Amino acid sequence: MAWYGHRRSGVPRPGARAVVVGLGLSMVGVLAIQTSSAVRSGIDASRRSMDGTTASLATFASGVTSWSLFGLGGSEEDKARIAELEAQVRDLTRWKDLAETMAIRMERYERLLDLVGETQGQSVTARVVAEETGPFSASRIANAGAANGVREGFAVVNENGLVGRVVRVGEYTSRILMLTDFASRIPVMGTRSGDRALLVGDNGTGARLIEPETPDKIVPGEIWVTSGDDGKMPLGVRVGTARKVGDEWRLDLAIDQGSVDFVRLVPPPDFASPETAPRLGEGLPQENTEPTLRTVGIQLAPVATTSPAVAGVTPPAAPPPPAGQGGAQ
Repeated sequence: MAWYGHRRSGVPRPGARAVVVGLGLSMVGVLAIQTSSAVRSGIDASRRSMDGTTASLATFASGVTSWSLFGLGGSEEDKARIAELEAQVRDLTRWKDLAETMAIRMERYERLLDLVGETQGQSVTARVVAEETGPFSASRIANAGAANGVREGFAVVNENGLVGRVVRVGEYTSRILMLTDFASRIPVMGTRSGDRALLVGDNGTGARLIEPETPDKIVPGEIWVTSGDDGKMPLGVRVGTARKVGDEWRLDLAIDQGSVDFVRLVPPPDFASPETAPRLGEGLPQENTEPTLRTVGIQLAPVATTSPAVAGVTPPAAPPPPAGQGGAQ
């Protein structure tokens, strides 16, 4: 410090002291600026941007590394597997394009034919928790009820398929009867065989098909969906795959593929009851509702009655002759 503050001759050096003091003040100013909230938010934004860039670079580097390992220097088995996956992707892309084209054509056909579809109401999303005690052996409780628009009979589905149906509704809760409960009865049908049956639960262990129409046409591994024959379940919701055990057919339920936590409560299709529909011609004036010969200007000639005694009525008297033709023959 003495060297910066004085010359060799002992004369003070004010410039060197000013530089040292300036550096100290600069450091104090930098520290003060860094403690500012505005400066910290700007620095944090820059850090987040740099973190995103670093993650992108790491992902790109890992992709290049995996490609170099499996695409260039991998074994023949790895190369064959990659070629197989690429072929599957190409096939799935073609199927995707075909499905989109068929969906567009079906929509146009429905408009052309004026096809009346099923009117579906607004569904409600809820969270499901398990129930330890209750009147059913396989039931759940959802945190949505009458206040959210839920009613009894709503179908309960998740990302895997049908879960069950709502059997009791509170203000903010709903009781869900699972497919595995013995009291569960759901009409279902096979997607390949077209067979229809009733799905009955086995007290929490699974579900089986009873009273199938054509059991010989059921295919093992066939996907079964809801048929909607009861008018309460929507049509086409996945239920499970068929599996034969002994002499009966069972379904490996789709809900067993994952946990049941978040579900959608779907209302039944809105079918109008025939009793509530207005009758034909109701509300219209009663007169002249149908065309008759008199309304179109055609006069009816009197029909001669050949046997009035049989009819039990007396024929009307003949009209008088015109004037001037009294008794002239």
